[in-house]
Amino acid sequence: MESIILAIIIVACLVFIGICIVRKRSDLVMDFLLRACVGTAGIYLLDFVLTISGYQITVGVNAFTVLSNGLLGLPGFVLLYGLAFYYSL
Repeated sequence: MESIILAIIIVACLVFIGICIVRKRSDLVMDFLLRACVGTAGIYLLDFVLTISGYQITVGVNAFTVLSNGLLGLPGFVLLYGLAFYYSL
């Protein structure tokens, strides 16, 4: 029972913090969403081009890749493909 109450308190605090961020700094949220969408589209496009070219280096789309693209932008995109190349060796 105590863990459920603690989880509810944590979720309520995160929702409150999220609402405050959206109210005061909506430009940060829009910037994150734009980078995440463009980065995800870039992953799809580069995976397609690499597959046609015969390379086996692909980056899947999941929560980690969307977050890294949204938070870091182009360096996050390069980081993902650098890691994929490193682990393909």
